[in-house]
Amino acid sequence: MSLLLLKSTVGKKEEKSIDDLIRELGVDFKDRSLLDKALLHRSYSTEYSISKDNERLEFLGDSLLNASVTIMLYKLFPEKDEGDLTKIKAKLVSRKSLKKWGEKLGLENYIKLGTRAKKFYNKRNSRILEDTMEAVIGAIYLDSGFEMVNKFIRNYMRERDFHKITDFKSSLQEYTVKKFNQIPEYIILSETGPAHKKIFKVEVIINNKSYGKGKGYSKKNAQQEAAKEAYSQLAD
Repeated sequence: MSLLLLKSTVGKKEEKSIDDLIRELGVDFKDRSLLDKALLHRSYSTEYSISKDNERLEFLGDSLLNASVTIMLYKLFPEKDEGDLTKIKAKLVSRKSLKKWGEKLGLENYIKLGTRAKKFYNKRNSRILEDTMEAVIGAIYLDSGFEMVNKFIRNYMRERDFHKITDFKSSLQEYTVKKFNQIPEYIILSETGPAHKKIFKVEVIINNKSYGKGKGYSKKNAQQEAAKEAYSQLAD
């Protein structure tokens, strides 16, 4: 068991252990001291005269996050140019994205801060949370390698609403026009539920073959989900 029992963290008052965080991460650690280090803010290390903090891991994690997302987007969007890919990547690796990721994991409950830093910690000024998220990525790499980093990042990205980041219908159409000289056809399979909250199920057909299905509270959202599935299949 790690020595990290978090009476000195910035989050809830109840005590949490490193095991709780590992379960949230979905990544086991062979060397848990790496994760301990990723959670050590410089203010804590300074106050308690500890010779380590998470800043080097943060530097490493930032580079790994960018590399992993870049590779993912390069494979997923073969028809997009450098400018489009750069815009999508910027949103996925932004401070806002890191903040949401850290909040989802409850990471603030595990960060170790010095007394003064803890006193002035503010969720709206979440730089510490975002930096720690990068440090955790760095720790995963040192413990388990780049493939585990990719898996960890992909698991999170799958939960993001990609249609809010990019238009899959447009991407799919660009792809199919180039490859098949055809525009995708969207067929409504069903409409269920009350009039004020209908659920639409849609199928996308290309070359007389079904490539994806989706559902949503509007036809547009259902089509985006179907296009997302079809595009992922074709890009693979």
